[in-house]
Amino acid sequence: MRLEKIQTTQQAQAKPTVAKVTEGYAVRDVNNKEVKVFEDIDVAKSYMKRHIKELKEGRDPVVYMSEIMEGVLDDTDDDGWMAKSELYKLSKYAIQLHGMIQDNENLEPWVQSKITKAADYISSVKHYMEYIEMTDGQPQVIDDMPDTIEMPPEGM
Repeated sequence: MRLEKIQTTQQAQAKPTVAKVTEGYAVRDVNNKEVKVFEDIDVAKSYMKRHIKELKEGRDPVVYMSEIMEGVLDDTDDDGWMAKSELYKLSKYAIQLHGMIQDNENLEPWVQSKITKAADYISSVKHYMEYIEMTDGQPQVIDDMPDTIEMPPEGM
């Protein structure tokens, strides 16, 4: 009778992962089955976090209506989540660019223009959001304006 060595070490528990693939970043379940591919690693990690329960069980994630209609602008989308994802990517790129550009470096005019436009667009959205926050989402109506305005006499 031959005794087999009993394995006493616990094997590592398989878990969902995000892996780099040629198309971007793939979310894989516990069985290493590719579930979905994303262009950005942060979006892939967010997807994995939202569907971790299904991925741990090796099931296909439940796809919500807002995920099916991703990119379509209507009131059922997770617009805030999408905006925050884009802002995160924007801030990541901005920090990297800040490190790449030297203070005395001459940039192409089109590069300067793109940076200026991006800053202007983000500034506009920030100030709009501050206004909405300040007015609780209600536009302010100026009601102390006179109904008619008297014109000064000619020659004045």
